[in-house]
This record gives sequence, structure tokens and C-alpha cells, in this order.
Amino acid sequence: MAKLEYLSKKKTGDNAYKSTTWQIKFNLDNVDQAGTYILRLALASAHNSDLQVRINDPDVNPPVFSSGVIGADNAIARHGIRGIYWLFSVEIPGSELVQGENTIFLTQARSSSPFQGIMYDYIRMESPSSVVNS
Repeated sequence: MAKLEYLSKKKTGDNAYKSTTWQIKFNLDNVDQAGTYILRLALASAHNSDLQVRINDPDVNPPVFSSGVIGADNAIARHGIRGIYWLFSVEIPGSELVQGENTIFLTQARSSSPFQGIMYDYIRMESPSSVVNS
């Protein structure tokens, strides 16, 4: 089972904000180093956000995936009851993963307003058919 952790706070003081990062920690018994894993990210809402995905290193640049600026939904600020649904399928090379503990870092990289954010619907990692994990 994956473990979800929040990495940083959004407000820094003096009406300044910084990007926020979530960590998803999970174990793999086997890794297909030559295969491609698919990370499915479904978003229920987003507002003026840039979703970035990194694997096992929160500071690697460029990230494995960047959505670019997405969303103009009022649901983040609770001024609306729904947003536009987003679905991203991120290809992750098996060479980015290790046997044992791995971490996916999900960063909302924009930070000029308290209303910039992402509301996740679901997150799913799919392994190549050649890999069997318990």
C-alpha cells in the first residue's frame, strides 16, 4: 500500500506563497528497467496550476512530466461545485524506479496566489505486463 505525505506549506508569511509538494511512497518487489510504467493522474479541478511529477528525487530538473499551466476552475476557492476534469497518462521509464522503496513527488509549482491549486480525483500507477508485484 502506498503512503501519502505532504512535503511543504503553501503560505510563507508576508502574503507570500510557495509551491507545494505531495509524496507518494511505495515499494516494488520487481522492476522492469527496460519497461515503461504509466502514472495515471485524474484531476477533479485545477486553477492556474502547473503539475510537475518527479521520481525518487524532488529536485531533479526537468521533471518527468509538467502539465504546463492548466485550469480556471472556481472549485479550488469553493466558489464553484465542480471543475473541468483532467486526465494525464505519464510515461515513467523503468530505469527511474528501484527495487524497494520509491517516491513519486507531485508538485503544484505555481505560487502567486492562495487560489492556485489542484484537486486530485485518483492516482494510479500501472506496471508493464512483464512485472508481477505483490
